[in-house]
Amino acid sequence: MSAASFPFKSVGDVSGRTVHRGRTKPMGVARLQLIKITTFLVFVLCMSAPEALLASPDPDALNPFVGAMKLSLLGVASFLVYLCHSSRHIGTIASPFRTFIAWTLVCWVVSGSNILPLRNLVSSFEGIVVLAGLCGAAHLLGGVRSLVQLLVTALIVCTAASVLLGVMGVQVMPGEIATLGQLEWFHGVGTPAYMVAACACLIAWVLAKQLSDAKYFSVSPILLLLLIPALSFLRTYLIGIVATIITAALIAILRQRKRGLQHMEAGSKRLVLLASLTLLIGALIFVMKTGSREEGNELSGRQIIWPIELASIVQRPVFGLGPFGDVQLLFFDEQLPQVGAAHSDYLGAAVCYGIPGLLLFVGAFAVFWKKVRRWSVVAHDDRICRDAALLSLVGLLTTIIAENVIRDPRTFTLHLLFPALCLTAVPAIRREAAA
Repeated sequence: MSAASFPFKSVGDVSGRTVHRGRTKPMGVARLQLIKITTFLVFVLCMSAPEALLASPDPDALNPFVGAMKLSLLGVASFLVYLCHSSRHIGTIASPFRTFIAWTLVCWVVSGSNILPLRNLVSSFEGIVVLAGLCGAAHLLGGVRSLVQLLVTALIVCTAASVLLGVMGVQVMPGEIATLGQLEWFHGVGTPAYMVAACACLIAWVLAKQLSDAKYFSVSPILLLLLIPALSFLRTYLIGIVATIITAALIAILRQRKRGLQHMEAGSKRLVLLASLTLLIGALIFVMKTGSREEGNELSGRQIIWPIELASIVQRPVFGLGPFGDVQLLFFDEQLPQVGAAHSDYLGAAVCYGIPGLLLFVGAFAVFWKKVRRWSVVAHDDRICRDAALLSLVGLLTTIIAENVIRDPRTFTLHLLFPALCLTAVPAIRREAAA
């Protein structure tokens, strides 16, 4: 039976369809509004770091408010899962990481079974629960476009909040440098990294729309979304965005050649133009940010901490140091609180969980990629979502070369939103085909 033969909308693929064998009681308007508000709140929490505004002025002290922020996000996300009855999505989204999670627990036991590293480990995978709630909301609110609209609204609200905090004097105004040598002109809510991750997510969506429709004009929205990453001067995130746009341009050219077209289409030309512009912008920002650093600190301490991490991997190649061992190594053992963590999720996985952990970590994303690629799309929005998922994975896998992204549930959620939507849609499509 085809999708078009089902007249009712509920939980199914990313377009909002599902399978019903009979008439179901429609969900109340009040409940749908509550789901929409909760989804919006989840996005706002994912883009904010208010704990950074409450941090101790002592650079050697850990921020005690980080845990409270993560617990708040987990609480709201769990409520969203309850509202959407989407607890089944938790296992689906976690499936690529199951073996890796099992190995991290083994490494935790070997490292001494301390409670604090376990709590930090659990919080790292909190993003799976957040994604399960968002996927359930997408299916009930009408599809992925509804989710994207809420994400855009949350980004606008957080941007306005950043400006308001600057006006109130709580943090530095946008356009001003917070710390000498930092070269950061946009500060987000506490820190800009989370809003930059949201921009990267939306850029992948816009690029996917351009790939699906040659007439779609993607230049303006992409350049607008690039403002926050550019003004934040976060080089690693920007490199990931540049890689995403270049990949989209290459995909457009390959698909055009596959169809036997000799002349470049308008959509392909726009993507090539965007790739050229972002490459130029990225190079300029990299030079400006690097040039603003004092000699010997051009890479924000990475040239210091990466050799230390490599030495640690050589010393403990099998089980590593255990969960968050890189923080213990750099923040406390080596007395480098200004860097504090691996500044590379690949190196962080190897330091904490050894070479097997690194291989399982990379393998988890290979499984993600394989599952998304094999998803047989049904509707137009499904195709856009799949392309956005693949582009998001390209950007993420590039960014984590020199940045910590996965261990924070907020950036975990924003970077893996579209891949998770694709994974949770697959079971529904299979049920529909069987019907």
